[in-house]
Amino acid sequence: MGKFWKFIFLFLGFFVLNKYFGILAGAAFIVLVLLFLIWNNRATIMTRIATQAYFIRGEKEKSAKLFEKAYKTEMMTSNSKIYYSSFCLREGRLEKAKHLLTEVINSRYSNDADRISGKHNMAVVLWREGDLAGAIDLMREVHKKATSSGTYGTYGVLLLEKAKETKDFEEIREFMVEAYEYNEDDKTIADNLGEFYYNTGEYDKAKAVYEKLLIKEFVTPMPYYNYGKVLKELGNTEKAKEMFEKALTCRFTNVITVNREMVEDELKKL
Repeated sequence: MGKFWKFIFLFLGFFVLNKYFGILAGAAFIVLVLLFLIWNNRATIMTRIATQAYFIRGEKEKSAKLFEKAYKTEMMTSNSKIYYSSFCLREGRLEKAKHLLTEVINSRYSNDADRISGKHNMAVVLWREGDLAGAIDLMREVHKKATSSGTYGTYGVLLLEKAKETKDFEEIREFMVEAYEYNEDDKTIADNLGEFYYNTGEYDKAKAVYEKLLIKEFVTPMPYYNYGKVLKELGNTEKAKEMFEKALTCRFTNVITVNREMVEDELKKL
């Protein structure tokens, strides 16, 4: 019943006021209650608008203003702070993201799901701050507690970054294949496997992964960039050029491992 108490309250209030004071009084009551609910939930409403503006339409400035305005109400839920932290991560505002996530993880109002999501994003913060080992340790904890396509994807990205440093890719082969078997339709998981095969010189396997993945369109340049490198190794320079050019039309953020200059450099080499 707790889920519907607002509607029950509205109905009873309207019924009583309408009966004793007329329909205008009942209508006025409903309007006042609705205005109160909107005001009381303004932080969540602004967060939703900001999230859609950024993640769907790419409106950075509008989103930044709305997120911060929602935060300053001091009524932001833990879930809303996680969305704000995701925006900050993508835009390279690491200090702000870390502050938001620390609040989520330590808040007595956060539920278990909030804390897991908070730690997931915190692992990305640590990675972008240069603490890859700390990021991997935290992501391992998150993945163990709440395994999902998202944790497979992020954990895979971090393990790939470590393998690039150590040059030991065989250590993570089992995990990459396991992740793909878990959800081969997930963009990050598939891209991780394709990039893994590229780094191990298994170009035909990488090509097969990307051919299936790129049936869909993406707003991130990663799959196009990585597939372009695979095609270049296979000698298909025309198709590789097409992929690099496609990558340049996508959105570059702080949570991916490729930047615009890297893509442009590959085109110059061709």
